[in-house]
Amino acid sequence: MTYAQLLLWYPIKSIRDEAEYDAAVKIAGALAVYDHLNEDQERYLDTLSTLIEVYEDHHITFDWPEMSGIEILKGLIEEHGMTVSDFARLIGVHRSLGTRILNGERNLTVGHIRILADRFKVAPELFMKTTDKQVVERLGKS
Repeated sequence: MTYAQLLLWYPIKSIRDEAEYDAAVKIAGALAVYDHLNEDQERYLDTLSTLIEVYEDHHITFDWPEMSGIEILKGLIEEHGMTVSDFARLIGVHRSLGTRILNGERNLTVGHIRILADRFKVAPELFMKTTDKQVVERLGKS
């Protein structure tokens, strides 16, 4: 689809109420499942996502559950249909070390966190304890 066709499908406009928000989220979700979007589709999705974020920032309060970085990582791995072997390959370690990381016996390195944040398109801080200030500083320097 071209940008013009996407605009006919769902016009880009500020989101004013919950019904418009729900519709925008549905459209963004429909586009986000594709691995390869053309440039027009990416621009459209970026713009729509920004409008959704603005609405959320001003109208929606999220009560996030308290979860550790490892719990979040396990959820992402499951959500993406990955195995422990897939996870270990992704971060460049042996399967046994991948298992130990997921069991909380070993910690993720800064390099692992960078790879995971890039792969899952999330903030690196998601995989860290809030007390890991040195790791956050190291991530910011690269």
